[in-house]
Amino acid sequence: MNDADEDLALLAPGLIHELRHPLLGIKGGMELVEWKLGSAIAGLEEWKLIQRQVQRMEEFLHSYQALLSSGKPASSFFVVEEVVDQAVELLAFRLKRLGKRFDASHGSMTKVAWGEPSAALHAVVNVLVNAVDAAEEAGESARVQVRVVGGPTNIEVRVSDEGRGVPRELRRRLFEPRFTTKEPGKGTGLGLHIARTMMRKYGGAVRLVDEGDPARLSWAKTEFTVEIPARPD
Repeated sequence: MNDADEDLALLAPGLIHELRHPLLGIKGGMELVEWKLGSAIAGLEEWKLIQRQVQRMEEFLHSYQALLSSGKPASSFFVVEEVVDQAVELLAFRLKRLGKRFDASHGSMTKVAWGEPSAALHAVVNVLVNAVDAAEEAGESARVQVRVVGGPTNIEVRVSDEGRGVPRELRRRLFEPRFTTKEPGKGTGLGLHIARTMMRKYGGAVRLVDEGDPARLSWAKTEFTVEIPARPD
């Protein structure tokens, strides 16, 4: 381990610990506001947006803490569609801008996977944010779709976008830490790397779907999948 890796290994747990304090303060302040204003604020869409983002922070801190833990990951069965719905709710303020260009409809049969739902949520949110970014950059007609595909061994959350696509020469680098195809200031290059690392810890994966994949949407310029085991090993 080099000096940079050692610094990161020490910094990350401390950062998570320190972030919990202001987060608790934010939640306490929100409870006081609700106590003072009651229904006058509870029904506001803007207030619900703040609540969703605080929830997102809690979920992510939990995911990062689990990722850094050296112990055996705790896994359980969970409904994949519920994770997708939660991801869509967390990003509702951005997805509303797409209107009918965004679709996350589910089939009639729910799909149950084995793993850590907060890790799956983190991965889906990261991939979905990238898809929305790509669609917004491509123009007013670009679509984004999220769907859940089931199999005997893996459940997949497929996220497709009609952006500009990823040049073939850059695809092999997509999961490298600190590599990004976004403009300076718009991406850290850590999202996909961390999402894949989290999913691997629980027996899953995050990958770019090849053009020859028979389940890939024909109109998609880019399609990622978050793979989650359907049952324990």
